[in-house]
Amino acid sequence: MVDVVERVRPEHRSIVVVDMVGSSRWGNLAQFQARAALQRLVRRAFRRAGVAWWRLAVEDRGDGMIILVPPSVSKVDLLDPLVPALVAGLRAHNAGAGPRIRLRVAVHSGEVLRARTGWVSADVNLACRLVAGEPLYRELARTGADLVLVVSERVHDGVVRHGYRGIDPAAYAPVRIVVKEADVAARVTVPAACGG
Repeated sequence: MVDVVERVRPEHRSIVVVDMVGSSRWGNLAQFQARAALQRLVRRAFRRAGVAWWRLAVEDRGDGMIILVPPSVSKVDLLDPLVPALVAGLRAHNAGAGPRIRLRVAVHSGEVLRARTGWVSADVNLACRLVAGEPLYRELARTGADLVLVVSERVHDGVVRHGYRGIDPAAYAPVRIVVKEADVAARVTVPAACGG
């Protein structure tokens, strides 16, 4: 055990978790189509934000993804233009035929450990808990939006509250996320698409 502990080195990453709403109620074909569409939408949004897909560590979760972003990518870029590009892509996709894709998205940052089969850490767990929080479901039901975004207090304090680029701090409402072992403060918003 000591040998393993001595070799393990945490790496700092931004953590983006994307999760489809209600996809388990769809039939297999609809799930297959939505999963392919989600991959396209997320890849396109990262490209629009100037982040090459190959720079990311992506764990496919079937109806979602955990995306680890290198520290050289500003968290500002993850909030704007990435999220508005994702909203615009969802809007265009949902105007067509097929199941309507709605997303819960979390942005957090922290230390992660690379395991043989993926990435692990308390920060990855927290990002996954954030995206599963009841306030996100309530906000989606209240607004009918295609996407709701939650950011950790760490991301709020370091980025959102300063109002960089197109980020409006007043649009982020404080919430408590209580899921499994987590009981944490976070901020929720329903972002607009690029250009609107």
